[in-house]
Amino acid sequence: MKNIENFMGVLLIVMLTVSCDNGKTENNPSVTHNTPKALKEDKLDIKSYSRSGDLTEELYQELVDKTPALEQLEEDLYAIKQKPNALSNTFYNYDSKSTGYYSSANYKSNSISDSLLRMKINKLIATSSKHYSAKTADLNALLKEIAKNAVTLNDQHLVMKIVLTLPLIEKYQDEHKPDKSDFIDVKGQQEHLIERVDSITPNF
Repeated sequence: MKNIENFMGVLLIVMLTVSCDNGKTENNPSVTHNTPKALKEDKLDIKSYSRSGDLTEELYQELVDKTPALEQLEEDLYAIKQKPNALSNTFYNYDSKSTGYYSSANYKSNSISDSLLRMKINKLIATSSKHYSAKTADLNALLKEIAKNAVTLNDQHLVMKIVLTLPLIEKYQDEHKPDKSDFIDVKGQQEHLIERVDSITPNF
């Protein structure tokens, strides 16, 4: 988790990297060697992560591949995402023994024919169950916090991906915008042909 604690530092490093790339090419739109593979027309080298067609993920993965701090962060994020379920399973296995026992004990106590003895045993079971709930209150609270943090971490991870890849798509937009003159030329040709067709079409 050491890199997660430096979350903002990683963001700054990557943003500076992207800014530097922008500075190198902004005066020469014809330069394409810095264009991310995911945005190239001839995407020949398609990695496994690109098969989903998720352009945000493709661009982000390219940043990860060339940013060691970001790569380490992803490894740490992957590792921590596996732990909440493991802890939940550990607690469930522990907790199920006690809940199973109390369920069994209550079932048996209800079979006791002596009403006074049955009430006494039921009270004993209830007291023990209450004590157990108190014993595990801290663990239940921690599990809730861990689940809440998992949602927050996932949200921040998605935000990070978007924030880091937006400059890449905006850079692509600026450097690869089609030449407007070609569009104007086609529009002019169309209008000229419209006039020609109209001029030889008899009135009806």
